[in-house]
Amino acid sequence: MEVAKSGLLQRLRLALYKKLDLIGDQRLLIGDSGPPVRNAPSPLKALFRFIPARLEAKKYALPSVVAEDYRQQVDVSINALGDIVQHSAWFTVRPNTEQWQSTGIQATQDDEFTLLANGMLYILKALDVGIGPGVGLWYKFGDGEVHKLTRASQVIRADVTGELQLIAAIPGEFGDPSGQFETSVPRKPLDGEYNVVVIRWSLSTQHGLSAAVRENASLFEPVLENYEQPVNPPEGWKYLWKIGNGEVFSACEHDGKQAICCHAKHDVGILQYPVEMALTADTKFKWSWLMEQLPSKLPEHIQPTHDYLSIAIEFDNGLDLTYMWSAELPVDTIFQCPLPWWDQRETHWVLRNDARDIGKWLDEDRNIYDDYQKAISGPMPERVVAIWLIANTAFQRGQGDCSYRRISVGNNAQSIEVCP
Repeated sequence: MEVAKSGLLQRLRLALYKKLDLIGDQRLLIGDSGPPVRNAPSPLKALFRFIPARLEAKKYALPSVVAEDYRQQVDVSINALGDIVQHSAWFTVRPNTEQWQSTGIQATQDDEFTLLANGMLYILKALDVGIGPGVGLWYKFGDGEVHKLTRASQVIRADVTGELQLIAAIPGEFGDPSGQFETSVPRKPLDGEYNVVVIRWSLSTQHGLSAAVRENASLFEPVLENYEQPVNPPEGWKYLWKIGNGEVFSACEHDGKQAICCHAKHDVGILQYPVEMALTADTKFKWSWLMEQLPSKLPEHIQPTHDYLSIAIEFDNGLDLTYMWSAELPVDTIFQCPLPWWDQRETHWVLRNDARDIGKWLDEDRNIYDDYQKAISGPMPERVVAIWLIANTAFQRGQGDCSYRRISVGNNAQSIEVCP
């Protein structure tokens, strides 16, 4: 009787937390062998700390540029450039629709356009929880694939011939690369809008942006710098299309040794490296990481504070196990991702939380067969299919910095090293 009552109370608590948009579904869709370890503290405790922290941050936040002022500033610069601008047009992109917004701008493959955008989509406006254009503004050409802006202002290139279309969406909401939305998860309603100007230069993009920089360096210089020196992912890695491309990860060096650097500010990115390896009882996942700045000061196990840096293993059943640093969740805390859709696929495991280790290279060595059994359970997958690097700083709009090196996965039969 007491066991049944305890189970009922637990289900009621989880239903309340989900109703408050603090956690996801929390059910695992594999196996019937019983619930695996889930030992994160109460989401309500994190929420009660998050609210005053956001209100305090809101008081000191820089005021947003008013849409009309931004538009006037851009228009003055465009008008001053005269014939250098072949065509420009403004668009207001609002959320809460599945209909891609037509721009009437026709492109042939490899045509380039300069986009300047401002505005915010608010998940919770009262607490200033929202995402900027570099996180939530998407585009596609004709029947091509979806792409996300990697920053508020940048150059985009048509991957196919067709009309430029725009839409506002939270990363992860698309069900396929063509831009159809995920049907299994309700979309979260958002407030706000993005204001976007699309510029086609008369001559080359290089020529147009160079002239624009001379006219208004604050607006156009970052666009030109990014165009000339883009932040590309390391060789062999690619961004998960569902989250969109980014400028979060890059190849770098630490003390003369190769590494992968992560710099995320008001951004989100998942970088993937494909591997093919049997998951056996001796399969090990090894890496070294240097944490320099955590993106959250609060526990990361609820949706509004789910800003974190981690490394993950993906399995052939579509699930992934991600090892993360935490601001204060206890080491060996295991919890389902609190975000919709991801709650059925991703499990988090806190490996580090000691602020005294910030700035130090630390080595990790995990038996992922044993970790899977403990954290996920159910029927065991047969193979490891990818390594992921994850950075999310979108919700609280903070900054996270870290680096990785000596990433490898292997067993007695095979070893794959993806970062020396």
